[in-house]
Amino acid sequence: MKTFTALLVLLVALPAFAGRVITYTAVSERSQEDANNAAMAGVAKQIVSHVDSRQVLTKKESKSGKNSNLDESFFVSNSVKSSIKLKGVKIERIKTDKGYKATATLDMDEFTSDIQFQMKRIREDIARLEASAREALKNRLYAKAANDLQSAQSMLPDYERLLWQLSKVYPLNDTQRLLHNLPEVETALVAKLSEIKLKGPTETFALASSEMPEWSVTVTDSEGPLPGFPLIAKQGRQTLAEKRTGENGTATFLLRKVNFDTGPYSLTVAPNIPLALAKASGLNLGIEVTYKVSRSRCEIQLECNQIANVCHAFEKSLNQKSIFAVAAPKAPKISVGFSATEKNSLNTGNSVMRSYEITVTAKGDKVNYMATSKGVGKNELDAAIKAIQKADFTDLQRQLKLLDCCR
Repeated sequence: MKTFTALLVLLVALPAFAGRVITYTAVSERSQEDANNAAMAGVAKQIVSHVDSRQVLTKKESKSGKNSNLDESFFVSNSVKSSIKLKGVKIERIKTDKGYKATATLDMDEFTSDIQFQMKRIREDIARLEASAREALKNRLYAKAANDLQSAQSMLPDYERLLWQLSKVYPLNDTQRLLHNLPEVETALVAKLSEIKLKGPTETFALASSEMPEWSVTVTDSEGPLPGFPLIAKQGRQTLAEKRTGENGTATFLLRKVNFDTGPYSLTVAPNIPLALAKASGLNLGIEVTYKVSRSRCEIQLECNQIANVCHAFEKSLNQKSIFAVAAPKAPKISVGFSATEKNSLNTGNSVMRSYEITVTAKGDKVNYMATSKGVGKNELDAAIKAIQKADFTDLQRQLKLLDCCR
């Protein structure tokens, strides 16, 4: 018996494959769950120990085309408990005067039958997906071929894991080999994708707002326009739109909210396919669509009856929407202000932070702007300034343009 700092566990093995049933009993001084887990781990260890001592071949093997691959080290970093999934194991809780006790029993026939059923299903699924990908390639359905290929490839590690588990019961033979030609399909798909060309607008658009005019991208391959091809328009990490080309190989974009205030004033359109395939075929960079911003300048006479910090926050936030305070007598008078309602308070060390519902207003002749947001600060003014700084005055700008005070 060994003593550990956090846990004392006594393991008792009741050997083993008689009647194709494995049992293992474990005792824990900590919890019933620990005893259950230790019992299951003991069953798993017996499977590994039995194969290692009585059989020569315990490697996993897969075959791709004419190439066969043997690998003994794939699961070295995994613990026995997590590597062996014991389908059909039964846990019996045993009453004891001291500590916790459990016996795990595994029916080997059920265990191996389940593994082989899963392996057969994966072989069938991979064969079906490979055939589907080949058919999609013939029909120039490259996105479907890419998705089928990716789905099939994602099953390979699961098959290797099951094959490894099966190798702990009896030697592998040719019937357990996974026969596929996915690398050949991938090579053919990359070759076809490499022939694809994207053609978009060549001019730089001039925008007066965040909405772009309608524009199109045409996709072709060696046979001509490519219908049904997926495209994605992105600006930085933000996805703006996802489209598929029509029968003429063209996809039309109408983007209503591109980056207008700070840039960058460009976006990219690229194939919406798995990144690895896009990189391998050189399509990951896509094409660039550029625009420039033409802002109209709105001039107002700003009336602010608040403290200087609040008025400065209003001016700065208005300037971001090209609304400027001037002394011109013909400019419309706009009075700005705010109201605040305290919602919650939070103690943070030696200070108290308060949250408010802040309503920001801007009013004048034929102008009525109001927006509500949350502000957090040490006091009402602090919270109000933060709310004003993040206020969106787009609607105020729209109202001012109707007054012909913007140019």
